[in-house]
Amino acid sequence: MNTSLKSTVLGAVMASLLAGCAVGTPYQRPDVAMPAQWDGVVAAKASGSAAKDVADSATATADWWRQFGSAELDQLMERALAANHDLAAATIRIRQARASAGITDAGRLPTADLSASGTRSHSNQAGGSTSEQSQLGVSIAYEVDLWGGKAAQSQAANARVDANTYDRDAVALVLQADVAANYFQALALNDRLAIARKNLEAARSVLSLVEVRYNKGATTGLEVAQQRTSVLNIEAQIPQLEQELRAKQTALAVLLGQAPQGFSIQGNSLAGMHLPAVATEQPASLLERRPDIKRAESRLVAANADINAARAALYPHVRLSASAVASGIVTGGSNVVGSLLASLTQSLFDGGRLRGQVDLSQAQRDELVEQYLQSVLVSLKEVQDSLHAVTTAQARQGLLTDAASEAKEAFRIANVRYQAGSQDLLTLLDSQRTQLQAEDSRVQAELARYTATINLYKSLGGGWKSA
Repeated sequence: MNTSLKSTVLGAVMASLLAGCAVGTPYQRPDVAMPAQWDGVVAAKASGSAAKDVADSATATADWWRQFGSAELDQLMERALAANHDLAAATIRIRQARASAGITDAGRLPTADLSASGTRSHSNQAGGSTSEQSQLGVSIAYEVDLWGGKAAQSQAANARVDANTYDRDAVALVLQADVAANYFQALALNDRLAIARKNLEAARSVLSLVEVRYNKGATTGLEVAQQRTSVLNIEAQIPQLEQELRAKQTALAVLLGQAPQGFSIQGNSLAGMHLPAVATEQPASLLERRPDIKRAESRLVAANADINAARAALYPHVRLSASAVASGIVTGGSNVVGSLLASLTQSLFDGGRLRGQVDLSQAQRDELVEQYLQSVLVSLKEVQDSLHAVTTAQARQGLLTDAASEAKEAFRIANVRYQAGSQDLLTLLDSQRTQLQAEDSRVQAELARYTATINLYKSLGGGWKSA
């Protein structure tokens, strides 16, 4: 081997040995001041059971909605996760990110090309001859990742795959919460419709009584008109509730990825549903549990890698190439010529483009740091608000349940006294309205507990169960 070739090979080997000289800085998570614990305690209780505090020690559960104990909700959730178009689009974005990462990763590998050519020529002159020439060549090229720029590009691309994966998880979590919320809202509307229809029957019974008394001359036409007004007002609530129920069912259909026409649910009441106690972890667990926070952090990882790649571009590029060409293969007189080349390229002047790319990447990273910190604060707020909502909704439901019982008894007494002639109609009408409002408020308070529980699951990044 001649001296020139030895020097070339030696230079190539040295460049390869220096390939680990990366100029970037490793990613570090931004400092976040997380509270040690949540304010207050989740005084959650299952339907029909005594209240209990939930311990902080808990384990994660992905299918948190199963803790409500509704087979129909389980089926609806499975259909939504399988057919929802927003979720499918988010999944496709993961495929796109993976394909992009694959393209980037390919840039770290050598490239190899194969070429072949052949010619045949014939002379028409006297004693003309025919000649044939053939060549087969192979070339290999490799850019040495001396400063870690290509590794940084690969890291950024793969971090964006993670970001898209967490984005898909965030879409799934919102979808799960929306399906559960719409389902329980539909059940509550069925309960409210049942209450309105029951009260309509009671109001019509009172109207019949008033009309009998009027025909006997025991009351006036004013009382008849007043009770008819009460009947019509109660009756007018039913179409509105039916419309709201239909809207919830059509919303569910869209979440399930199907046309709303003809869609309906089988469940017709919150009665029999199980309201689970929700366990919580310490606030710091949100950094690993919330998909939106993990998505923001993955984008930060990618941005940090972009900075490293931009810095590496400031340094010389080392490229190795080798080729071999064999000629005369067809004729049997083969001749092989090989070459090995190492080249180094350094930008001398680019108008500040490369340095500007570093500055741009740093500014983009700084923006993502602020977005990450904001997402953490929002998550803390959402969990704390949900914890308070669970506690408040539980207390409110208890009070309104008692109020509904008292209102029912008050209406019964007023009705008896009116029939006995010792109570005026206005008192009866007032107690009738109060009963309807109290029973309707009780159902809405019960729904509020389910809604608060769903929001707590969502804000925690999914489900937890006691360990």
